[in-house]
Amino acid sequence: MRKNVSGSAGKTGLLKRASLFSQLSPDELALIARYSGYRKFEPGQVIFPQGTHREELYLVKEGSVSIRRRGEDEAEQEIARFVDGEVFGEMDLLDTVPRSASAVADGAATLLVFPDGIEFARLLEKHPDTFARVLRKLLGEIARRIRAIDRLISEKTPWIEDLKRQLHRDRLTGLFNRAFLEEELPRIVAAQPRTSLLVMKPDNFKSINDTFGHEAGDKTLMLLAEAVKSRLAEGDIGARYRGDEYCIVLPGRSGREATAAADALRAAMRAIDVKQVTGSDSISLTGSVGVSTHPAPAADARALVTRAFERMWEARNAGGDRILVEDGA
Repeated sequence: MRKNVSGSAGKTGLLKRASLFSQLSPDELALIARYSGYRKFEPGQVIFPQGTHREELYLVKEGSVSIRRRGEDEAEQEIARFVDGEVFGEMDLLDTVPRSASAVADGAATLLVFPDGIEFARLLEKHPDTFARVLRKLLGEIARRIRAIDRLISEKTPWIEDLKRQLHRDRLTGLFNRAFLEEELPRIVAAQPRTSLLVMKPDNFKSINDTFGHEAGDKTLMLLAEAVKSRLAEGDIGARYRGDEYCIVLPGRSGREATAAADALRAAMRAIDVKQVTGSDSISLTGSVGVSTHPAPAADARALVTRAFERMWEARNAGGDRILVEDGA
């Protein structure tokens, strides 16, 4: 592999022409271009082998790339092909799972690689706000691409299911994530005559994280996830929305039923024994829960989320350890 360190001109234009990056702002594109580099590959050269992992994505500038998977009989089968302007490997930025396939240059190929010469985690540390926005937009585009693939594929192949699981699951807690909620909640709301949403946030998680360290904080988040899972009835959906915020979707449930579920969730939180992660009796968990219901008063899925969050924040600002329900729910 020969690395081309001189061809920086045109990176931004190349990125913008790719559908994965087309929704990014000029400043965001320029930042990605700054940390990208061209690499040239000879015909038949392996770009990355199956079973390895590196936090890089690749945009084909020239040539084509074959994605191949080795089966149990050790024979390789081509499962995808990428040509000029197409992106592959984007899921490697989001997890640490070894690659399930290899990439090989069909002929001479030039790829734009991001990030080049720096770990993606370091970029998040250096530019947290910008790359948080970039990641959110990339997740949205990836979700749209998966929906398009679903429309083209008549059967659910294992690699599509693997991709969707990686996209929609929170790695720390095993719950669904925000991307799943934003994609699926409109469908749920459209299919149900009534849907309620609980938004829960612990009142004192920051104290645990700051006092006992991030490892204790992560373990507390997992305990909170178990409390959420313990309150899920058949058909309910639990998700980690962001940070220490959790959601429970209650399809077909009224505001009154949602309030009862919120009370049970708050009780489950209070019952969590955080001494097992902090080693101290000095702190216990309490939480604030916001409740909203569609169709009244929340008009759609977005309003359902917004109003539930507003009630949760009102509960926290009122002292925490309480439930607030949308008026009219």
